[in-house]
Formats: sequence, structure tokens, C-alpha cells
Amino acid sequence: MIGNLFSWTVTTLFGAITILLAYESWALLTGNTPISDYIRPAVHSYPGYAFVIAVVVGILLGHFLWGPAFGRTSPAPKQ
Repeated sequence: MIGNLFSWTVTTLFGAITILLAYESWALLTGNTPISDYIRPAVHSYPGYAFVIAVVVGILLGHFLWGPAFGRTSPAPKQ
């Protein structure tokens, strides 16, 4: 159950990122306002919050992409 929930959550997250990147590309090609034009002023207005969000996203990505150094997929067995 938890594995399915995690799988659906990650799939939804990557789907949303794909849609946002497609919109950004479309906006740049057609001359509309891209998402980055909304994000940049927010980052300049609240640099502390932007830094904290960047650190949290980096930690989460690092945790899920590289994972623990033990378990079934580790290069060496756990001692």
C-alpha cells in the first residue's frame, strides 16, 4: 500500500514538472509570459524562503535518487 502511494506521488510530481516545462517552452516560443517571470521576483523578494525551499528540494532529491548505502541495491552487503 505505501509503495503504491509513493509510486503514484512520484509519478504525479514528475507529470506536473513535465507539464510545467512544456508550458514554459510553449510560452517562450509564442511570446507569452513564462513561469520564470513570476518566480524570479518572488525569489528576489523572499531570498531566505527561496534558499530554504532549494535546500529542502535538494535534500529530498538526493535522498530518493541516491538512497541509503545498505539494502538490496547496495554495492556491498551490510556488515
